[in-house]
Amino acid sequence: ASLGGGDVNKAVRVMIETTVEEMYRTDENNQFLEVTYQNGDKEVMYFKDFASGAMIENVVRRAKKLAIKRELAEGIRGIRVDDLLGSIHQEFKEHEDLPNTTNPDDWAKISGKKGERIVYIRTLVHREDNRFEGGRAIERVATGQYL
Repeated sequence: ASLGGGDVNKAVRVMIETTVEEMYRTDENNQFLEVTYQNGDKEVMYFKDFASGAMIENVVRRAKKLAIKRELAEGIRGIRVDDLLGSIHQEFKEHEDLPNTTNPDDWAKISGKKGERIVYIRTLVHREDNRFEGGRAIERVATGQYL
């Protein structure tokens, strides 16, 4: 049986729902960061917490590229759910290094938790075989005052 039972609109809807569900899951595989606040509270943040229009555009662009390559190589036309899901995972993988270049205080603004200072960020990286790979600690750098 084909996706959507042969109904193109239904197939597109199923593809969108499956893709959104994968991208916004809050399970272990989609964990991105563990943030420690000054008061000692810890919070796990997921890739979805950093989703943007640009990220979604990149996922779609990757999926289209995979579909074009497949059509040229095999003559099979169209984007598949697997193209979209694989593109999500690739996009997330590329974002794993994101915290290294960002001030930890900026993460509080993104996460919506205002007023509490972030003192420690640990990345939560999962390998493709679903085994936990450990994380990298990103410590807060104290900055001096400028006159």
